[in-house]
Amino acid sequence: MQLQRRGFICKAAGFAAAAVAGQRLRAQAVVPPSNTVTMGFVGTGSRAMQLIPIFMNITGTRALAVCDVNRERRLNAKKVVDEFNGNSDCAAYRDFREMLARPDIDALYIATGDRWHAQMAMLAMSAGKDVYCEKPISLSMREGEAVMNAAKRYQRIYQGGVQRRTVGNFLTAMNIARSGRLGRLHTLHAGMVAMGRSSANKFFDTEPMPAPDDFDWNMWLGPAPWRPYSSKYIKGWHSQYDFHGDLTEWGSHTIDLCQLLLNREQTAPVRYVPVDAGTFHAFYDDGVKLVLRQHGFKSTCAVRFEGDEGWVETDDTGDIYVSSPSLLENRTVRSESWMRPVAHPREFIDCVRSRQITSAPAESLHFTHVACHAATIAYHLNRPLEFDPTTLRFKNDQEADRLINRSCRAPWAL
Repeated sequence: MQLQRRGFICKAAGFAAAAVAGQRLRAQAVVPPSNTVTMGFVGTGSRAMQLIPIFMNITGTRALAVCDVNRERRLNAKKVVDEFNGNSDCAAYRDFREMLARPDIDALYIATGDRWHAQMAMLAMSAGKDVYCEKPISLSMREGEAVMNAAKRYQRIYQGGVQRRTVGNFLTAMNIARSGRLGRLHTLHAGMVAMGRSSANKFFDTEPMPAPDDFDWNMWLGPAPWRPYSSKYIKGWHSQYDFHGDLTEWGSHTIDLCQLLLNREQTAPVRYVPVDAGTFHAFYDDGVKLVLRQHGFKSTCAVRFEGDEGWVETDDTGDIYVSSPSLLENRTVRSESWMRPVAHPREFIDCVRSRQITSAPAESLHFTHVACHAATIAYHLNRPLEFDPTTLRFKNDQEADRLINRSCRAPWAL
């Protein structure tokens, strides 16, 4: 298929016999799988159950295993896979490490809660698995850096679940902005459905601990700080700072598209300014302004690109709004449901085979998340912050610097 961004082909196996041992190891690390890409699925909640059928229906893939700390969910996912495969062979795990130990699994789809994304992706890549991971890729700048480095170190294919990078209406809006017909771009808007929802922790009354095989609470918490069990956390983790990245929830899509449009995939804004509870401004080193706002858009995941001579806006409706109808002349917009994306998973499978870079690799997504994390920190501290993207440090603000990383509960560590 046509990849939307630049690609490169990793070196395949087959180095000459005289190659040094290190070269042979690197070659072995990038041998493509057979024609059938075998997959395991970790986290089998609602998002996973939207995408598991999509992966299974991609020609040349086969689901071998599912994993979830919730017994009811993992058995339901096993049932779906078994019915599709026409047998009862799908393994159902409570501990994802058992899945990683299987040499017959090529790739993992990770759809756990946010707190697990970075740790699980790194462990999967170190075990030789390629990874499709739902957003966000990290809960801190240092986590994102570690994910990026792991993908490089282990030469694994990584696709972040920022599927709007491959959805037609968003691509069309970016192409209009890139065409020069808007003039010099000066202001980009990133829609944020919710801001500040996880700026603190809320602690619930302790409930009796379930049996580990029914619900493994210790594994559910994973790298997050320990707290006594309450079923309210399971549905309400989005409101908890320990479990959630706040502005990464929507910024991993909308800030990401702005970064991509501006070709700022290796940097981030340098100044962050809270405006009010639903508005936030950030500025790149050349003065381009990034507006994060919660209100004023027609739908979710909205982006708006403004230049000296016009503007274009789009969102999850698939519609494109423009300052002049002529901007849409002779353009065919291909779109698909963001809830059940097909192009993004299919591209991942193609890249697992070809060893080409995906359209949403860890290296690119790292700085999208740096921007999200820096904005979240300034938003929570409620004061302007100056930031250096090259060092991942705030300028003359030790309190802000202490928030660029999060400690991980043993035995999980970066």
